[in-house]
Amino acid sequence: MVSSILFYVLVVACYVRGIIRTNSGLHILQLDGYKPGRYLKWILTHINHCFEIVEISIVAAVVITVSIIPNIQTEWFFSTLCLVWTAYQVYKIVWRKKTKAKKPLVYTARAKRLFGLALTLLVVTAGLIGVVVTDNRLRIGVFLFSELSVPILVVSSYLILPVEQLINGFYLRDARKRIRTLQPKIIGITGSYGKTSTKYILHQILSQKYKTLMTPDSYNTPMGICKVIRGDLLPEHEIFIVEMGAYKRGDIRELCHLAPPEIGILTAVGPQHLERFKSIDNIARGKYELIEALPSDGLAVINVNNEICAGLADKTDSVPVIRYGVETESSTDTSVSLSAHDIIQSGKGLTFTVVAKEAGAAEITTRLLGKHNVSNILAAIGVSLYCGMTMEEIRDAFEALEPVPHRLQLIPGAAGVTVIDDSFNANPEGAKAALEVLTDFVSEKEGNKILVTPGMVELGELEYEENKKFGIEASKVCDLVILVGRSRTAPILDGLKKANYPEKQIYVANNLDEAQQHLTKHVTPGDVVLFENDLPDNYNEAV
Repeated sequence: MVSSILFYVLVVACYVRGIIRTNSGLHILQLDGYKPGRYLKWILTHINHCFEIVEISIVAAVVITVSIIPNIQTEWFFSTLCLVWTAYQVYKIVWRKKTKAKKPLVYTARAKRLFGLALTLLVVTAGLIGVVVTDNRLRIGVFLFSELSVPILVVSSYLILPVEQLINGFYLRDARKRIRTLQPKIIGITGSYGKTSTKYILHQILSQKYKTLMTPDSYNTPMGICKVIRGDLLPEHEIFIVEMGAYKRGDIRELCHLAPPEIGILTAVGPQHLERFKSIDNIARGKYELIEALPSDGLAVINVNNEICAGLADKTDSVPVIRYGVETESSTDTSVSLSAHDIIQSGKGLTFTVVAKEAGAAEITTRLLGKHNVSNILAAIGVSLYCGMTMEEIRDAFEALEPVPHRLQLIPGAAGVTVIDDSFNANPEGAKAALEVLTDFVSEKEGNKILVTPGMVELGELEYEENKKFGIEASKVCDLVILVGRSRTAPILDGLKKANYPEKQIYVANNLDEAQQHLTKHVTPGDVVLFENDLPDNYNEAV
């Protein structure tokens, strides 16, 4: 009788711990966009995080011992095991390691539904175990009940997919109906990089004259855009700027069906998300779906400094095209209708001359950092001119232009330290531009130039080489390099070593907290610190 009571108490303790572990798994699943396949892949690379190997080994040893020595299976022995393991479960629940998430779990309606289903299946499993399992030797295996939380969460994520598709379908139909009713001018922006910065710049310019709404932060998926349409788009909004992200061909087409664009901006085609697209050609075709969705009386705005985009612009004859680009020594394209010249970059921002074929020339001064931002600015200027703004109005708008959050955002740090926050950038071109910005501080600051980075991800077969190149380039600029994540930053370290960068000026941290602690010990007044990329928790090596 006593052993049965203790056993059921143990099941409850294991269930509570299972709830905690299910919550942890749900966080990662949410970061992976609720995609069970990607979550399974994450599990395979984070086995120690998902399963308690030491506990499994201990329980397995106990089961083997009990099987070898049958006489040990006494009521007293089983009761003692239950009591000890219950105490251990309580210890793991109360004194578990708590870490602060970079992007905490958000209990959206979808997250609650999935969480509820997983816990229900966990309860059902616990009930079945309590009723079906009566042999004490078998009941010892129940000590690992909480280990089922991750597999049950995976099963739940697959089971609930049809329900989520029905719910999403309703939301999407409602959003499309609202778009048809309100009829704002929709501007779609896509590209391997530059789309978020272009979105922010364009929004701030157009807002000087029009009631303008943009999709915030990383709301660039069907359900993210749907949420903005249903919750934020109002009859007073004249222009709706939509950032369109994609992980495979067909994604942009789906977004254009949700929010049909009149104007489409293609910022660049590069290896970002190559891991998911599988080839550069697929990326190009996927991004070009935005241009294909434009009406014949619409407008395509394409960056011809990007070789692939220039080719896409050449083949576009179904819609008028604004070809924009920064003038270079090798520039020979006379069809460019919007260009930038005489670019001067400093730690205070950018100054350059913009030349538009029809609107004339103007000198632009902005607090934005990075020469690559000139390209984003040109795209915004081209669309603003098309929407009816004058060059003078656009130039005046730049005086009030705020830096794009977390994209080469200059932040005055404590004790005379300057921080360049580029934590939302994760592509080779942007990383190169960030180092150029850091270089510009050489003549303006007397302190050290410090880089803190976990490297770049989702570059597929190019990931190693691109990160190695990044390390080589960093060696030319930085006085101290702090790498975050030993395994992921190995290519950067290889690049630094190839450039004969002094080992004493390299520090490899397990996580961002450790990197910041090292930084605090070595930073001095006058130093400039560049935070280049910040990976979400599902990329964390130290979990």
